[in-house]
Amino acid sequence: MAVLQKIRNHGVLLVTIIAVALFLFVIGDLLRGGEGLVNQSRLNVGEVNGQAITIEEYQSAFEDFQLYQEITQQKTTFTEEENNQTKDMAWQTLVQNRLIEAECQKLGIVVTDDEVRTIIQTGMSQLLQVPYFMNQQGRYDYSAVSEFLTTYQRMKESGQQMPELYEDVYKYYLFAQRQIRHQQLAQKYQALLAQCYRANATSAQAHYNDRTSETRAIVVAVPMTAAPDNVIEVSDKDIEARYNADKERFRQYAETRDIKLIDITVVPSDSDKRAMEREMIAAYADLSAVADPTEAGNLTRQALSLLPYSPVFKTKDAFPSMIGVLLEGDSTALAVGQTSLPAYDAQTNCYYTVKLLDKGTVADSALYRQIGVIASSEAEADTRADSIMQALGAGADFKQLAQLYNQAGDSTWIASAHFQQAALDAENAKFINDIYDAPVGQAQKVKFANGNTVILQVLDKRNPVTKYNVASIVKALEFSDDTYSDEYNRFSSFVAANPSLEQIEANAADAGYIVRPLNAIAASSHNIGGIRGTRDAVKWLYDEAKPGDVSQLYECGDNNHLLLIALTNINKEGYATLNAVKESIRQQLILEKKADELLAQCASATTLAEAKALQGAVTDTINRITFAAPAFVSATTSSEPLVSAVASKTPTGQFAPAFKGNNGVFFLQVLGKTDKPEGFDADSEREIVAQTSLRTNMQSAINDLYLNANVKDRRYKFF
Repeated sequence: MAVLQKIRNHGVLLVTIIAVALFLFVIGDLLRGGEGLVNQSRLNVGEVNGQAITIEEYQSAFEDFQLYQEITQQKTTFTEEENNQTKDMAWQTLVQNRLIEAECQKLGIVVTDDEVRTIIQTGMSQLLQVPYFMNQQGRYDYSAVSEFLTTYQRMKESGQQMPELYEDVYKYYLFAQRQIRHQQLAQKYQALLAQCYRANATSAQAHYNDRTSETRAIVVAVPMTAAPDNVIEVSDKDIEARYNADKERFRQYAETRDIKLIDITVVPSDSDKRAMEREMIAAYADLSAVADPTEAGNLTRQALSLLPYSPVFKTKDAFPSMIGVLLEGDSTALAVGQTSLPAYDAQTNCYYTVKLLDKGTVADSALYRQIGVIASSEAEADTRADSIMQALGAGADFKQLAQLYNQAGDSTWIASAHFQQAALDAENAKFINDIYDAPVGQAQKVKFANGNTVILQVLDKRNPVTKYNVASIVKALEFSDDTYSDEYNRFSSFVAANPSLEQIEANAADAGYIVRPLNAIAASSHNIGGIRGTRDAVKWLYDEAKPGDVSQLYECGDNNHLLLIALTNINKEGYATLNAVKESIRQQLILEKKADELLAQCASATTLAEAKALQGAVTDTINRITFAAPAFVSATTSSEPLVSAVASKTPTGQFAPAFKGNNGVFFLQVLGKTDKPEGFDADSEREIVAQTSLRTNMQSAINDLYLNANVKDRRYKFF
């Protein structure tokens, strides 16, 4: 009983202890589950409307678009910039598809399988216009697609080894099928929006007039540079007023970063230059000492020349301009057997020395045909080749003989442009030389070092030009490891001595460094300041840095850049702060006030002659000005919509007094007006007006969908 009484006395305390224990148990489980959710979210590259885009989904989309580029461009190697464009294309497509799908789901808009099937059968999509889906006439052919799918399925079911090309084409077909569905859905959504835009007869007539009525006018421009900058004052109150009036212009669709950076490009030192000059002097001596083309070619290979030697005659156009000058220059042309002294070309950043082995007048193009001698041994090939030569000597028809050996025997033109930029191996170079050396009409036996034999007959040679046999040693001037280390150590010492942004800015100039600002860097940026290999710096900016932080020293670019960055501001999604855009608004207001002052100074000119007499005035005659397109004024090198508007509304012979444009103050006098000989089609004009409005507003609609969908782009964490 005593125990029960104690429990009763401490009941509230026990209940509290049990409640806390239960809470800790539950919250611990949630935290463990939460950790799992966090880990899962780390595998997401972004989200749209709260729905994740996983790394697998994005990677798959990138591979799809990469395959699209390979198939449509018929190449498999792409630059880093091209791959970045493909990544962005894949991302933008993923996001836009999600946005459109969400809206169409609300509206009940769907695309049926039959619609997709019809598009594929008729080829009514640019995605289907690829070589693998075309017939011999170069047109889309659904029977070719159907045959491929049947063959692919049969091979798959039989367990055969599938050729890589078949797999790629099948993957592309599935990609095209998906994209056609997305595109068709977007077209339906756009068609629905199009119903909101209609053009009446008045707007159609106005559009026609604006487009077809042309004006010829004398335009006098007083460029904005005629007004001094130092007399213009812009107050903070002016800036704030403009910011509030134009706030929508400063809306940001994604969070960005403002930074300051020091970017050092490591360049060759004087020591590197001297070392390269010594190397080139030795190369010059070696090249001067040889006369045999084979030995000269070996020297260029041993020297790792950037311009490989090829023992064929080439025109001057086959060589870089600094070498071309040595071949056909007035006073610099080399004689046969002569070697040029080492020289440096700043445009290519290369040192070079050139030996002219030979030159002569050689046909630029030749028409030839051939019969490849196929045999199981070299001796058998010789026997067959001799037999073919005897038959030709006895008057046999070349093409008929070729057909006996299952070859077409057709003639083919070869021209210098076909081979002189290529890196030719010895066998190909020999064959080309044999073609150009062979007498016209005479068949000959050409035997290669690998044992192959060809019966060659040249039928025609045309356009004799001067060609050259040249061996050259071309070397890029590059910095050495020691130079890079010296630059790295010097910069590291500066960074260590100046750990804060304030110290860096105060002491950079004395150390020979330039600190420059760079604003609005997005998480989707593939680089910083156009410098390659700066993805780690972008990750630091978004994952670790706080305003005022200074980064580590990054090695980037093509292993030739050293980069230091400091985060100065975080621009949240939404409207840019007044402080972030203050300077750009100030510059805009200065330009506007300059234009107002310039306009006041020019207002006294009431005739064309007085306008021409103004200080700084430039006169131009512009033809075919239309209201629909901004006139380009060469005097200010700017497009000026108001010049078009004023010219179109001013009667012939009349003078238009001073008015402000984008880049100056303008006057004009209309010389005449003409109408294009084009009939008015009201329906066509209405359609153009409606489509123009739709294009403008469709982009606005997509932007609104983007904002409302709270799109997050975290690709920088992965790619």
